[in-house]
Amino acid sequence: MSAKPVREYYGKQLLSKYIKEYSGGEHEFEGRGILVKSGVNDPTSTVTWETLLQDNAWVKETKLVAKPDQLIKRRGKAGLLAINKTFDECKAWVNERMNKAWKVENVEGVLNTFLIEPFVPHEQSDEYY
Repeated sequence: MSAKPVREYYGKQLLSKYIKEYSGGEHEFEGRGILVKSGVNDPTSTVTWETLLQDNAWVKETKLVAKPDQLIKRRGKAGLLAINKTFDECKAWVNERMNKAWKVENVEGVLNTFLIEPFVPHEQSDEYY
């Protein structure tokens, strides 16, 4: 069976769209998240930090998580998670890493796509990979 890699952002959007229908209404998932791409700091881009904030005002009202959305395993161990942060803290964290080379285990690449989403407090034992 073949598999196609899917960004976490798009996987969560699909889950948000279909989980209520396929669970018979038993489950819901709001699926709030922002996909931040490398052009976000280009003032001529149609998607900038300002437009992301205008389209997603909720980010100013809650604590957030920021992480690369590039199919990287063990992001936490590699120091690639910003947890329980404000929008401004996430923005600074992403900007520090955007378009920078990063090595995780034996794989090296340039970070150019990030996900910012609501922080959900939970125990480490509740993490599933």
